[in-house]
Amino acid sequence: MILIKWGIMNMKLKRYLLGICCMLVAGLFFVACDEDDEALDDTGSKVSLPAHRAYILYEGGMGMENSGLAFYAPDGNADFIEDIYQLQNLRKLGDTGLSMVEHDGSVYVVVSGSKYVVRLNAAGVEQCRHMFENTPRYIAAEDGFVYVTQYGGRVSKLDARTLEEVDVFQEGDGNWEGIVEHEGKLYVANAWHYTATGEIEYNKEVLVVNAGTMELEKKITDVTVNPERLWEENDRIYLISRGDYGQVKNQLQEINPYTGSVKHIAEATKLAEWNDRLYLINTEYDSSYTPSNRFFVYDMNTGEVDPPHSSFLNDDPEILSALSNAEIYLFEVDGETGDIYVGTSDYVSEGKIYRFGQNGMLKDRFDAGGINPNSIVFID
Repeated sequence: MILIKWGIMNMKLKRYLLGICCMLVAGLFFVACDEDDEALDDTGSKVSLPAHRAYILYEGGMGMENSGLAFYAPDGNADFIEDIYQLQNLRKLGDTGLSMVEHDGSVYVVVSGSKYVVRLNAAGVEQCRHMFENTPRYIAAEDGFVYVTQYGGRVSKLDARTLEEVDVFQEGDGNWEGIVEHEGKLYVANAWHYTATGEIEYNKEVLVVNAGTMELEKKITDVTVNPERLWEENDRIYLISRGDYGQVKNQLQEINPYTGSVKHIAEATKLAEWNDRLYLINTEYDSSYTPSNRFFVYDMNTGEVDPPHSSFLNDDPEILSALSNAEIYLFEVDGETGDIYVGTSDYVSEGKIYRFGQNGMLKDRFDAGGINPNSIVFID
């Protein structure tokens, strides 16, 4: 009798323990699924990468087929990789990697000289690419689509997953540069065109295109000649025009997307945004083409520009002196940390990257991986 009771109790105990195990397994399963939903897609990666990562695009020398994508760990928990694209895909990126954007965990790179855009997963493994007949330039991404400007007056709308062209906007023969999206509208910089005699003539207009229909809505013509780069920040569009490299200087402008009005702010060549402030650099050249850089800030809330002597880089004089006369190619802020990245180039050797904290103090300095580092994206 005692043995029977013990057998029954043992069976109940086993069932109880089995139930607990099942609950634990189920809990682990659901936790694992939740983590997978939030995890970065590193499928096919040949290396283990940390959660917080940065990719630096360098364009190489024009026509030299030596563009690349470097990997950098901002938290210092992984080794620098000079060309993670080549490591992951066993081939070079191509000629003149010009622009790059992150969208929904993927990285999109425009390789201008090789005339294609590529989608990479979060580890830099190629997923697909789209080839162009015209020379592609800059890229914007929003709501499952990427938009790529091209020389010859063309913007392609591509499916962000497959990079298949789903629509196109075409007008004239202008050479289009920067692009940005704001509330269903694309703002496109129509920079320049060739005259009948083959000379370059600078334009002074920003096209506003409906992203849904890919039809022109209007032109904003009260901008400085040779509009090049565009940004969307705090419900405003910011534009830097390159001028005519002579009488007309570089100019930062603020476009009101609701009225189309243009506010001319200051001479500037580089822009990065953080915490309602535009960090700005203006570069001028002397007769021997030696650059001279001014670092300053524009407060988007007050509309005030810092005095000429003001700078957001407050490190030692040696660093500031080196950057004051450097050819600055890359300028970006990590949106998570507020760290400022400045990349320099001499057009022939590997570029340098300087990383500053929010307080302007130098945190790191390292080689860029290749010639002419021009952009950086951060992934978490």
